[in-house]
Amino acid sequence: MARTRNEQLHEQRREQILLAATRVFKEKGFHGARTEDICQQAGMSAGAVFRYFSDKREIIDAIIAIECERYLSQAQQLFSKDGLHHLASISAEKLAQELCPGDLDLSLDSWLEVTRGHDQTRLIEVDQQMRKQLIELLANGQREGWVRPGLSPQGAAGLLFSLLSGLWLEMNLGLAANTDHAAAALGDFVRTYLFVPEFQRRFGSW
Repeated sequence: MARTRNEQLHEQRREQILLAATRVFKEKGFHGARTEDICQQAGMSAGAVFRYFSDKREIIDAIIAIECERYLSQAQQLFSKDGLHHLASISAEKLAQELCPGDLDLSLDSWLEVTRGHDQTRLIEVDQQMRKQLIELLANGQREGWVRPGLSPQGAAGLLFSLLSGLWLEMNLGLAANTDHAAAALGDFVRTYLFVPEFQRRFGSW
């Protein structure tokens, strides 16, 4: 059923507030940001903002929920057989796109605040869910014969997460990471460490 005009307007206003709040949080952090700052950034009165969110905490929770779902969706695409094939031949441009933050992604300082607060539990749940998905994929790949039989699925999942997390961290810190070299190294890791030679040949030359 198509959304009514009021429902569409409601979603547009919520998104407007969340985008404004994200900009304020990036600049001032969760604790330093005031509700007045968010209202000013959104170009809305406090009364208008409070029609959609009861307080700053609810805005923060909404952003975290959206970002967690985005990470899960991204992980489901990458941590599949086709997704690993994609990583094995990823270009520098594609790697930058994969690690590029979304519209509501926060600054590194804001995420550190999240990990120190009560939201840490949700982030740990998301991380464990993504790791479990990759471990199961690699274990299934061993049974199907396209992942190296001597590989530790748990260890390999941890290494891959560390590689991707490190690259994401470099981008968030604004370090001069060479994406051409990073993409080549990541592709080499996936091809030679995860896959059996027969599986590599099946997909041709990368």
